[in-house]
Amino acid sequence: MTRPKLALLSIGIGLLIPLLLAEAVLRLLPVRSGLRTLPVNATNPVRRFTPNRSFTFSRDWNFSLINRGRTNNLGFVNDQDYDSTAHTPLLAVIGDSYIEAPMVPYPETIQGRLARCVNGHGRVYSFGASGAPLSEYLGEAEYVRSTFHPDGALVLVVGNDFDRSLRWYTGATGFHLFQRDSTGLVLRLVDYEPSLYRRIVRHSALARYVILNLAGGVAHAKHFLRGGRSRPKYVGNTEASFTPERVRDAREAVDAFLRELPARSGLSPDRILVMVDAMRPDLYSSDSLAAAAGSYFDLMRRYLLARARTAGFEVIDMQPRFLRRHALDGSRFEFPRDDHWNGRGHETAAAAAAASTVFRKVFPLACADLAQDVNRAPPR
Repeated sequence: MTRPKLALLSIGIGLLIPLLLAEAVLRLLPVRSGLRTLPVNATNPVRRFTPNRSFTFSRDWNFSLINRGRTNNLGFVNDQDYDSTAHTPLLAVIGDSYIEAPMVPYPETIQGRLARCVNGHGRVYSFGASGAPLSEYLGEAEYVRSTFHPDGALVLVVGNDFDRSLRWYTGATGFHLFQRDSTGLVLRLVDYEPSLYRRIVRHSALARYVILNLAGGVAHAKHFLRGGRSRPKYVGNTEASFTPERVRDAREAVDAFLRELPARSGLSPDRILVMVDAMRPDLYSSDSLAAAAGSYFDLMRRYLLARARTAGFEVIDMQPRFLRRHALDGSRFEFPRDDHWNGRGHETAAAAAAASTVFRKVFPLACADLAQDVNRAPPR
């Protein structure tokens, strides 16, 4: 072997050994495993994950938030296996990463809490995928209708669900999105196929650590180095500023969502509970809450709440409920380094859902104790 080739071989080995050591060490640590999304297409029209698989969720370089869970027989993040042949009453809980909730132990989630107290009276199944907007909830509702024939539905809406329903605002794949044609907004499925690169990376702890765990920390560091001044102001995990076009388009998406939801779900509006998140973390300070007034999420949540009530849906606004509990015991409803609901957020939402008319129609005798706390009036 010539000296240049020997030198190159030595350099390669010198680089490979620390990488292999890092891979070995990281396999012993709680590196985020990912959920391994399946292809999304006409045959599999909603985002699901590799079935019957344990997963690890973690955040940041130092694993500041760790949770372990499983995907069920159909590839949804839920400790229950789903039975499409069962005839007991069923409440479908539909949403995005707040319902997928890989960062929260399943028994602490809204669906886990409701399923536990419903036990013996029926079933609570959850259908959630990170990044899903209002338009995807229609796709999920249609899948649930055709597969499980639910007796009621709870749809959770959060701050980034509105304009991301529109194809020209997002490059997301694997979701149902609204596109415009001569008749108005139409729902179209944008297929998703995991790339070869992604399929390979899934098997490396080092690659997952760099891509999944470090990504959030790098973004936080960049924000810190800029002095925090150049980052847009966010309210409800979506940019607070807006243009008239952004609001107009998002309102059109809301109207299309509410118009199509009954037919897609196979349920009348009085059998559908629309739950809307609060302006967190701005609600913990009266000054911050006042400053958040008039933001994009403030405008959109008010619009959705009003339009849903007018259309006959039952509506739960989580803001007064979170305000009340925070005033009572100082609770905060998200993680220090993650904006998703923590166990207290899910608990408060589960209590509100259990006290709803929709829930009582599906399960007349279940969860009375869980619902009890929400009977006190929220703060003015």
